[in-house]
Amino acid sequence: MSGDAKKYLQALGAELAEALGPGYRFYKSALELRAATEAGENLVTLGGAMRHSPFVDVAFHFGCSYGAAKAVAKQLGLQAGPHIVQYSLNRASMKNLPMPGPGRGSWSVHIGTPPDATLVSEMATAVRGMAVPFFERFAGMAAARDAVAGDDSWCLGGKMQWRNVLALDVALGELDHFRAWAARLDKRNAQEANDLLLRAEALRG
Repeated sequence: MSGDAKKYLQALGAELAEALGPGYRFYKSALELRAATEAGENLVTLGGAMRHSPFVDVAFHFGCSYGAAKAVAKQLGLQAGPHIVQYSLNRASMKNLPMPGPGRGSWSVHIGTPPDATLVSEMATAVRGMAVPFFERFAGMAAARDAVAGDDSWCLGGKMQWRNVLALDVALGELDHFRAWAARLDKRNAQEANDLLLRAEALRG
């Protein structure tokens, strides 16, 4: 991403945080909006794909990070989070989305001009229409674990997300669930998963 594109997204993120209300705080370096929850944090991360200068396609990821799973991930040397995530361009795959939300999941912007009120309003509507129901659905770790492990259409799941399944299962104290679920992994990932599982068991005493 170019420096100008990042500056644009930083300006957009600051305005979007204001539009979403006092519960959200924007972190410029990460291009991330965060809102504290009882279990951890809800996250909205802005991203941009260059089309042809000076135009960028803006979209966002949204996810949940859980304090207990984050602590496990730190102990095991894994990514801190989020532990369940979705992408705005995948809106159509979120079956039975209870809110109509926006009609689009990305926006083409000219990075040579400041973010306008229409863009900020549309993206705030998108966050409320997609991310907020997601946050409500996965407020707890067990629901998130079940969705990621089960390749739920509401999230990026399946075998590629095994590290998140592990962190959540360890945090939930359900190592047997992970042991059974990990049987589907290929040989290389299965070995790494088993090594981390043994470390997790040792840390738990």
